[in-house]
Amino acid sequence: MERKDFLRNSLGIIGAGSLVIACGKSSVSPSGSGTGTSTGGTTTGSSSCVVSPTEVEGPYPYPGGEINNPLQRVDITGGQTGVPLNMTLTVVNANNACAAVSGARVDIWYCNKDGYYSGYGNQPGLLGTKSYLGETWLRGYQLSDSNGQVKFSGIYPGWYSGRATHIHVEVFVNNVLVKTTQMAFPETISDTVHTSSLYAAHGINTTRNTADNIFGNSATDLANQTMSLTGDTTNGYTGTYKIGISI
Repeated sequence: MERKDFLRNSLGIIGAGSLVIACGKSSVSPSGSGTGTSTGGTTTGSSSCVVSPTEVEGPYPYPGGEINNPLQRVDITGGQTGVPLNMTLTVVNANNACAAVSGARVDIWYCNKDGYYSGYGNQPGLLGTKSYLGETWLRGYQLSDSNGQVKFSGIYPGWYSGRATHIHVEVFVNNVLVKTTQMAFPETISDTVHTSSLYAAHGINTTRNTADNIFGNSATDLANQTMSLTGDTTNGYTGTYKIGISI
């Protein structure tokens, strides 16, 4: 089952970094001037222009909330071992022919090769109950450039019981949360990665995308939230993904 039972008494205060951007958890679409703007002429990914599926936030977002998140960075590896993964995510406005959205804040977080998240304690899993209080690996945010793009470098995610392999995503425009979603991965590539040397102890994730309680609700949604990948386990993978929002 999805790990939603993260209690406040298991949280670690990852850092006391300075306030970067105040991000309200409102479902109201932003309006007026601000950092998030649509610019014409740029489309990415598939030829269709759709809003990305909205999914639950899921377990283990930044402890204390995004308002105190100081982790604006490209390299989110944080010393974790695994197959390298370089990601380019593009934020587009589905209300404007998928024009690129600049100045959007994109937060991501995901588990390591053994299925654990940084920043939290009392996590059951492959290696028993683990605590990673105070650690910040495999999480961070970036602001989209004039092409609507943010880039992150990390490792290919692992998995934990009951969920397909995934990455959590939140997008803010003008300091307002406009999209909460999750990225899926092609199973053939995940199976290859998860049987490679660094992941082999955990092995293949037996929860397939279509059986996942998040991704499995719609084949169309799944097609629109699966990362495109090139590469191999020796040299690492390069992933691209389009996040469609409605503003």
